[in-house]
Amino acid sequence: MINSLSKRSTLFVLLISLSLFSACAPIRATRWWQPDLADSSKFRNARILPAKEPFRFIAGANQIQHQQLKIYLDTFLNRTNTNAFLIIKNDTIIYERFAENVNQNTLHPSFSVAKSFVATLMGISIDKGIIHSSNDLVIKYLPTLEKNDERFKKLTIQHVLDMRSAIDYDENKETPFSAITKLYYGSSLNNQIANLKMKGEPGLKFEYQSVNTQILSAILEKASGRQIQDLLAEYLWQPLGAESNALWSLDNQKTAKAFCCFNATAIDFAKLGRLYLKNGNWDGNQIISKRWMDTTTNPDTLDQLGYKNQWWACYDFRYFKDLESANAALAKLKISADIKKTKYNGYYFKVKANDYTAEGILGQFVYVNPKNKVIIVRMGNYPNRQINFENFIPKIGRQL
Repeated sequence: MINSLSKRSTLFVLLISLSLFSACAPIRATRWWQPDLADSSKFRNARILPAKEPFRFIAGANQIQHQQLKIYLDTFLNRTNTNAFLIIKNDTIIYERFAENVNQNTLHPSFSVAKSFVATLMGISIDKGIIHSSNDLVIKYLPTLEKNDERFKKLTIQHVLDMRSAIDYDENKETPFSAITKLYYGSSLNNQIANLKMKGEPGLKFEYQSVNTQILSAILEKASGRQIQDLLAEYLWQPLGAESNALWSLDNQKTAKAFCCFNATAIDFAKLGRLYLKNGNWDGNQIISKRWMDTTTNPDTLDQLGYKNQWWACYDFRYFKDLESANAALAKLKISADIKKTKYNGYYFKVKANDYTAEGILGQFVYVNPKNKVIIVRMGNYPNRQINFENFIPKIGRQL
């Protein structure tokens, strides 16, 4: 009898918890659980039309000088759950591979690659005067947040862009009741934003939080009076010459899941990389200011912070079997760096790099190497982390 009452009590608590939680997020999470590549079919989607004048990279994947690269990558990628892998150098596609049942027209989910699109729209909106400055306070555009926590009076857009907001939000707990689950499956993103609180002083500490990108989107929509997908269509998708439709998944209130859930072809994802590779200038049209580009992609800034304006730094680690070899390599490079010991009794040091990447949780990458004029796009899944694409992709880009 006591055991039966205990079970009923547990069930009662669970039902109460579900009723207090926004809409059906835990139920959806229990049903679907981890995000996957087909998630756009689970949500409503806004359709973004292709450009009237599409831009096309030069086809060159069959050039003889790239055959060895093709043989190596075909063999390697075959076992990595990669659905699409593109390498573009000097506007020429030098490698292109699609998995079975995937082709050039397949739409791939961005997951957090979407964050780099949203940040780019913020930069463009600052250029156009829609947003005054990245140093503006968030409450200038979302004033109701001030009543939640006095510390919102110090929070700037730049803090949010750099994931240094100190929002009280835990990205890491993947349970049906976690913050990230609620953000992903919840019915009203704007209600979640309206109820945010803070847990510290902004600007002091980096903490990766998807909710930051959703805040950026809310600011852009409030300042412009338009939806984020419409801003993307006008300021990026059309000017970049997108060849295909794109989809942006929505919540029940038709608000875009800006922190993720943008779906496009691999080749159209590459065009964001080209925009950054060209310092914001698209064939004579300065789509986003060089000042924004310099701030975002400055090697010193990326090396120091690791993350700037929703782009990740790529680090160049050099490994050696002994200390003597490491010192010799440093002398040859004529740089100073801290030599550290690996757990396998080897040695390594870090070299400042000028490449950077947009990344998604399941192994989505838009990689940019300005020095070598290389863009690499990888779309697919990441079921195990045996293949370290964070290292593999930059290694390819630096050798071309």
